[in-house]
Amino acid sequence: MNIALALVLIIGLCAFAYSAAIGFRGKALNVDYYGRGVPDRVKTTPHLRARANRLFVVCGVAAATSMLGPLMWLFADFQRERTTWELLGLAAYAFVVVIVGSYPFAKIKSL
Repeated sequence: MNIALALVLIIGLCAFAYSAAIGFRGKALNVDYYGRGVPDRVKTTPHLRARANRLFVVCGVAAATSMLGPLMWLFADFQRERTTWELLGLAAYAFVVVIVGSYPFAKIKSL
C-alpha cells in the first residue's frame, strides 16, 4: 500500500512540476500544452499572456512543493501500515493540492 501511495504522490509532484516548467518557458497558452480552452483575448494580449504563464508557474510550484510533505511523512516510516484516518487525511490534503494546482485553468478563463 505504501508503494502505491508513494507512486501516486511522485506522479502528482512530477505533473505539477511539469506544469510549472511549461509556464516558466512561457508556453502555457500554446495549443500543444494547455491552450485549447483559453479565450482569444488572453492569447493575443501580451500582459494577459504573461499573467497566465506566471499563474501556471506560481500554482505549479506551490502544488509541487505541497506534495513533498506527504512524501516525507510516508518515507519517514515506510514499513508502518497507515490507519484509515491517516489515509482519509492524506486524501483530503491531496484534494486541496489538486485544487491549488488546477486553479490556473479556472482563472485564465476569467482574465
